[in-house]
Amino acid sequence: MSKKLVVFEGMLCCSTGICGPEPNKALIQLTEDVKRLKEEFPDETITRSSLSFNAAAFLEAPEVLKLVKEKGTDILPVTTLDGVIIGKQRYLSYDEMKAALTKK
Repeated sequence: MSKKLVVFEGMLCCSTGICGPEPNKALIQLTEDVKRLKEEFPDETITRSSLSFNAAAFLEAPEVLKLVKEKGTDILPVTTLDGVIIGKQRYLSYDEMKAALTKK
């Protein structure tokens, strides 16, 4: 059964958030981590959803939507695995995301 890992993010200037003269190092790392995980886990769905570019994804994730409504966008980023929140208010590391994907 395929797993679905989604990183829900706040407003970004572009789809990756790594534009401009001084891009956020955490976003650069996340972009690389997601790319690497997609290569290592081709049968799994690994995506990023930003309020700026994919707000509809928040509507499809009731736990995340509820959390954002209760706590505001400062709770972001939120990471889910198969709809269950596994991280909030920070980006998970590559190792944390990999561990979540390999857990049975």
